[in-house]
Amino acid sequence: MDVTAENKLMISLSQGDEHSFFALYEHYSHALFSNVFRMVKDRQVSEEIVQDVFLKVWQKRCTIDPNRSFKSWIFTIAKNDVISWYRKLAKETALQENLYQHFEHLYVMEKEGDIQEKQAALLERALNTLSERRKEIFVLCKIEQKSYEEVAQKLNISVSTVSNAMVKSNQHIRQFVQDHYDEILIILVTFYFF
Repeated sequence: MDVTAENKLMISLSQGDEHSFFALYEHYSHALFSNVFRMVKDRQVSEEIVQDVFLKVWQKRCTIDPNRSFKSWIFTIAKNDVISWYRKLAKETALQENLYQHFEHLYVMEKEGDIQEKQAALLERALNTLSERRKEIFVLCKIEQKSYEEVAQKLNISVSTVSNAMVKSNQHIRQFVQDHYDEILIILVTFYFF
């Protein structure tokens, strides 16, 4: 959709035109759903968030500025809704596990600029909660993605020592994720939406 067509639809929508609303919905809902789903990993929740975003668009249609990007606006609403969803459910064990799984992805995500620096600093702080030996084993297993056998051979220790160190390290990292929930959430959501 070109800028002129989008502007016309936004102007019509701001005047209450339902056809314009549905045209914008059809054009953007799939991309919005994909971004939300990548973050929350739950189809039903993703659909609910997308529906909520477009409900807010309809409710705030009189305030639409056709000179601003509609896509940026709805993605910002969605980002805020995802953050709210995670905060609301932060105390649930399943959600904490979900956030931990996303935190693990930070090891391999590549992003330029400020997010990369924040991501690296956060990972370093998490790793610094481990002893030097556990940190070394954790980096080899998780970040360098070496097998327990490879790590055991490289460090001249047993596979069970590697396994035990990883169990303890994962416990410390999980606690770190729990203690720094909001900070991790903002980095992850920003990564997925921008």
